[in-house]
This record gives sequence, C-alpha cells and structure tokens, in this order.
Amino acid sequence: MNASQKPLVTVFCGFLGTGKTTLLRHVLAQADLVLTADSGGGRARWAVIVNDVAAVNIDGAVVRAATEADAAAGLAGAEKIVELGNGCVCCSGSDELGEAIARLAASGRYEHIFVETSGVAEPRGVVGLFTRKNPFGKSLADLVTPAAMVTLVDVVALANEAAAYAKTSEARAGRVVPGSGERPVFELMLEQVECADVVILNQCDRATESGDEVTRAEALVAGLNSRAEILRTERGQVAAEFFTGRVRFDAAATGGAARWIRELNRVAIVEGGARGGLVARPAHGRGAQSYHESKYGITSCVYRARAPFDQGRLRAAFTDGLPGVLRAKGFFWTKAQPDEMGYVSLAGGVLRWETLSTWWAARVAAGRARREDLPPAVAAVWQEPWGDRRQEIVLIGVGVAAREAELREQLDACLEQ
Repeated sequence: MNASQKPLVTVFCGFLGTGKTTLLRHVLAQADLVLTADSGGGRARWAVIVNDVAAVNIDGAVVRAATEADAAAGLAGAEKIVELGNGCVCCSGSDELGEAIARLAASGRYEHIFVETSGVAEPRGVVGLFTRKNPFGKSLADLVTPAAMVTLVDVVALANEAAAYAKTSEARAGRVVPGSGERPVFELMLEQVECADVVILNQCDRATESGDEVTRAEALVAGLNSRAEILRTERGQVAAEFFTGRVRFDAAATGGAARWIRELNRVAIVEGGARGGLVARPAHGRGAQSYHESKYGITSCVYRARAPFDQGRLRAAFTDGLPGVLRAKGFFWTKAQPDEMGYVSLAGGVLRWETLSTWWAARVAAGRARREDLPPAVAAVWQEPWGDRRQEIVLIGVGVAAREAELREQLDACLEQ
C-alpha cells in the first residue's frame, strides 16, 4: 500500500438481527477475488473492527472463527480483527473506536477497514467521530477516507413496524417517553436509515410471496432518505466490489440526508403574522422518491407558527395520532416554558419530548447575550415580539400533503389563543 494513500473505512450499522455479521463474513470471504494495485495484484489487505455492547463480543468471535476457518482452507479474509466490547461505538465506546481505526491506519498495512457496529448504535454519532476535530485541529478523516455509512434493514421487521403504526388504532395511542428515557426500537431503526449512504434491504427471502413487505420497506426508506443507494439482498449476499469500488460518504450530505433535516433547511422564512402554516413540499431528487410518493403517497409537510403551543394540547395531538403521520421531528415552544427550545420526535407511536437548549430571545431578554451577538442563522429568523421562538415541525407519512388542511387545523388548535 502506498504510504501516502489513506485506507478506506466502511461502517455497517443496523438493528439487532438485520444480518450485519453475516454480510461481513460474506464480504471477507471474497478477499481473494478483489485484486488491487496497492497489493501488487494480490489479495486485498483488509482489517475488521467488530463492536458489541456486551462484555463478551459474540459477533467478533463469530467473525474471527469464520476467518480462521477460511485461512485453514487456504482462503483469504481479514488480516486483522479488532474486537471492541462493553460499550457502543456511537457513545461510550467512541474514543476506543477512533483509536482502533487510527492505529490500523498508522500501520500502513491495510487498504480497507470494515467496522461492524452494535445493533443499538446511532450512525450520526459515528459520522461525528470522523469529522470531529481534536484540540490540534485534526480529525480521524485526516488519517482515513470514510467510504460509506451502510445500514442493514430487516425488510419484514421494518415493514411490519410501519404498518402496525399506520393501520392499527392501538398503535395510534402513543406513549410519551422523556428524551433521556427508553429508546423506542422503531425510532432507532428510522434514524439508522436516515443517516446512511447505502441502505441494504436484507432478508428479502423472508418476505411473503407477493414481496409486499420489500416494496413497502423500500418506499419508506426512499421517503426518509432519498439520497441513499438502496440494495435488495438475501442472507447478506453482496459482492465485495460494491463496497470497495467507490466512496459514497460526504460529511455534510451523509449527516444531513434525513428528510426532516432537509425540509427544515429548505423551509422559507415567513414574514410577519402570529400564525404560520403547513408548507407542503413537492417531489425532489431521484426517481425512487417520486416512486414512493406515487406508489404509497409518502409525502412531507413542515408546520410553522410563531404563537406558543399549549403544552397539554400539543402532547395530546401527538399521542392521539396525527392522521397519516409515520414520522415527525422538529422544534417548538410553549407558553408554560417560553425560554426552552423544545424538541419532539415521533416514531412507531412513541413520542420523545425533551428540551434541547434555550432560545436566543430568552438569553437576550436576560442580558446574557446581545442582539448583535446573534449568529446569522438566528438573526435571519428573528421576529418581534417572539425573537427566534417558533414552531417548525416536519411531518412525514402517507398522504400527508393531501391532509394539509386537516393537519394544520389539528396543530393550530394546540396554539395558545
């Protein structure tokens, strides 16, 4: 390997049971088939990092055993396997993962490093690991080239979770959890999809003969993240060249791929008026998005207002169920807590409700900041008498755009009169 060339890093994310370890084993078994110039036309030189939150790294042991068996049979595999346990690499184990990648890169031996995260890892935290700079202005991306954030999805599980929430009255009776409380499984599944360069719809062989679960899962993925490349597969059977052939990762685009982020970034500033409205967005992007809109009617809207919400009425609206909404995320403020920037996330009938920060308007009023100190983005949305306080909530789901008037009326009714 050329000493000046940085190794590529591919990260596999996905909830428990989606088939990450099976995929990784399948890819490693193809090392003999991937010939590179850096390896002098010989077998590719790869390293693997496997993370588990448990004290015993079962997945790491499985990969190691498979690699040893391949070696005994004269086949290539990973030259180096690093097992990380007792912590998830997106939070408590992030420093350990960064150090492991840095050590492998500094050795100059490896062309590609594959990372298998734990099933509960949040990919946005891993993206930050590559881009976050240390006190000396250096980041992990100075040592390696992030190739792709890859999320594996169990198509049947995802389709069933979405269908249960969309079609049953029991799922519409949502429950509320605090921001630091229990993490709903469906929300984590969606966030793993929303922050991905590639989404692999795995275990398609488990779908019914009609394949409806696969189609519905693909439509949902495209609706949440139109940037991601989507691949259908069975039992993790993907050619290694699919991962080694090109770089798909882009720090800004990967981290901001979620539809709710793009909608909030794109929303226009409304001049004046105590009330905002619901801004329906037309189809954008590649064909997959127009497909999911035409086939399943998955669209999005941004609800905007300036007047404060009544906290009780807002909670009731979300927990009772907004018609057609599968996913909601955004920021809000209430009359009862006017200084707090609220954050709401709805997925799978579970509402997460927490405080993110303090509104700049509250800081200015308290003398902790001056108007001239406002960041440009805050100054751009400033309106008297509210300052930067505003309601901006993205709603994503089936027929959301067509239900614009109904949804606006339901949320407007939650505003203080």
